[in-house]
Amino acid sequence: MARFDQFRGLNDWARKTVLKRDKVRIEGEMIFQDGKRKRFSRWAKVPAARIKVIGTIAGVWKPYVADLHRYTMPDGRVYEEYVQCSPWSSGPVYHLALKDVKTGRPVSQSLWTEDEIADA
Repeated sequence: MARFDQFRGLNDWARKTVLKRDKVRIEGEMIFQDGKRKRFSRWAKVPAARIKVIGTIAGVWKPYVADLHRYTMPDGRVYEEYVQCSPWSSGPVYHLALKDVKTGRPVSQSLWTEDEIADA
């Protein structure tokens, strides 16, 4: 039987929350080599949160499995990823959740349920 590190990551709620993208209008001016200028305006989707790598997960068989991130939300809330659990299924299955940096407590909606963990 093969043994390996498995990465499950954040649950759906957490992933949708921290990876949400906002639609913004970008306006500016392009300046060409010959000095000509052209104004532009376009719509783009950008991450709503500021994302920073704060650590890594070292596996049992691999030295690197994934990065851990800090998410600074537009309203000022700050969340950090942590390993909620890593049950064994031919190797560890890394389930991440979010904690609120201000309180140090897990964000309840980001926690994997026992049934979801068992299905890994």
